[in-house]
Amino acid sequence: MQRPLWTCPKCGAQFVTKNMWHSCGKWTVEKFLQNKGERAKLFFDSFVKLVQNCGPVTIAPTKTEIAFMTRVRFAHVKRVNERGMTCAFWLKHRIQSPSFSGISRFSPGNWIYTFRVTDPDQLDAELQSWICMAYKIGQQEQ
Repeated sequence: MQRPLWTCPKCGAQFVTKNMWHSCGKWTVEKFLQNKGERAKLFFDSFVKLVQNCGPVTIAPTKTEIAFMTRVRFAHVKRVNERGMTCAFWLKHRIQSPSFSGISRFSPGNWIYTFRVTDPDQLDAELQSWICMAYKIGQQEQ
């Protein structure tokens, strides 16, 4: 059985580890999208639907990005504007695709994949499969 998530008493953010460092604040999706324009909101909403197709998620806004989590954060919208959106997800194995603008190994067996979306149609079945793999990591199943 998994232990309960720790909730920051100041901001209400939840984490798998007690007293985990974070930028404490009352961040919202609305603030993140403020003054971004309708196309930016379309990009964001399309990504939210893609992530939610994997299962129930908590949307966890921070000062600089929007994270998606189950038990841990597994995907992020880093930037969004009228021209596109930069997102990332976490996997425990290496994959190759020209879709990625960046691949970073942050510890042995842990990889962050960054990609840029300039058309909502890029949020396709292949990306969906990777996000669902990341979702399982977020549930701490892998």
